[in-house]
Amino acid sequence: MTKNNYLTVKALNRYIAYKFESDSNLKMLYVQGEISNARFSKGHLYFVLKDDESEISAVMFANYAQTLKFTPKDGTKVLVSASINAYPKKGTYNLLIYSMEQAGLGDLYQKFLQLKEKLEKEGLFDASHKKPIPAFPKSIGVISAKNADALQDILSTIQNRYPLVKVIVYPSLVQGLDAPKSLINMINRVNSENRVDVLIIARGGGSFEDLACFNDEELARVIYNSQIPIISGVGHETDFTICDFVSDLRAPTPTGAAVLATKDKNNLLSEINSLNVQLFNTIRMKYNNVVNEYRLLADKVSEKSFLSYLNTVEAHLEKLMISLNSLSPINLIKEAEVKLNNTIELFKAVKFENRLEMINNDILEKNHLLNQIINNKIDNLTQNLNNQIDKMILLNPLNIMAKGYSITYKENYIVTDSSNVNVDDEIDIKLLKGSLVAKVVEVKE
Repeated sequence: MTKNNYLTVKALNRYIAYKFESDSNLKMLYVQGEISNARFSKGHLYFVLKDDESEISAVMFANYAQTLKFTPKDGTKVLVSASINAYPKKGTYNLLIYSMEQAGLGDLYQKFLQLKEKLEKEGLFDASHKKPIPAFPKSIGVISAKNADALQDILSTIQNRYPLVKVIVYPSLVQGLDAPKSLINMINRVNSENRVDVLIIARGGGSFEDLACFNDEELARVIYNSQIPIISGVGHETDFTICDFVSDLRAPTPTGAAVLATKDKNNLLSEINSLNVQLFNTIRMKYNNVVNEYRLLADKVSEKSFLSYLNTVEAHLEKLMISLNSLSPINLIKEAEVKLNNTIELFKAVKFENRLEMINNDILEKNHLLNQIINNKIDNLTQNLNNQIDKMILLNPLNIMAKGYSITYKENYIVTDSSNVNVDDEIDIKLLKGSLVAKVVEVKE
């Protein structure tokens, strides 16, 4: 056979398409089946029509889809009128749907609705049982298929948003008959290890049958009893499973679950910068208040007036010391003792023993009274002295200067206002120890 006898792929597909189009039996078909993987795009409805043994792709264009009296969902049994449409470029064919009506729900979808109603009545979906998702988790667990696109989307999203968090991956089956048991084992493992603060369960989109493992009753109860909060990120935004309803939080997609579990580092940095600005403004305001209070105090108490007051207090203190010495208990006792001895000698001379005894008792009483008066006077003078000393210490400018403050002079006058100083003026700055001579390079209001 020569080369020219071979068909091109294009020619073969066109011939097959011609056969479809020329077959009168395929011009108008009436088919019953169950909807799977239904989706709308720009008003057009795309889905798979299937039965227990086979399936075929179907499309219902927008001008026909807008006449539907129900919303097509996965699991819905339908009756359709259609024709076969071949696509030579891809070598594929599908049903071109003209009309569609409900014929009943599929068994799998019916079981889903029954389980949903049962668990909802038991309270497994109640918001009061939902555990809060931690705002700043230290570690996040992810249950998903190993090397799945959904897992890679989650890891890259977390890395971009919140790279500080630790991510622990727990690989599991997410499709098929063995998937529920695999998911249950991983959830129990995560709870027993207690290494993560929040757990994400995720897989990508698929048909209602592909996601059926997430509608398992035992899996739902394990999720409900988990001590670690769980975010469900199963399928696309339009997909709903029992896992979504019983989890503590539902995300529309696996990527959405990663977003809900983390904070955006850029937003956090903005918040931190805003708080830093607020803190700086608060510190600056408090500093300005302290400076203003100091200036008011400095205006009221200048150095010269303070020294004058200090001299007055010192003179008063000297007077108090002289008065205290004159009233010294020792001097008073000595004077009393001299008087007592003179009186005793006088009594001995005249031999007034009885009289002496009476006088002696009187002296003892007066001596006791005198001691009380002296002690009271000493206490009052000491208290007054301490009060004066405390005032001197409080008003002592050297104590204020010890905290880092200084006094600025210009031509022997104290500077209290920057408007009294010009650029290149020489100023004297008196410190606690020593002084500085400086030249003004800039004057700020």
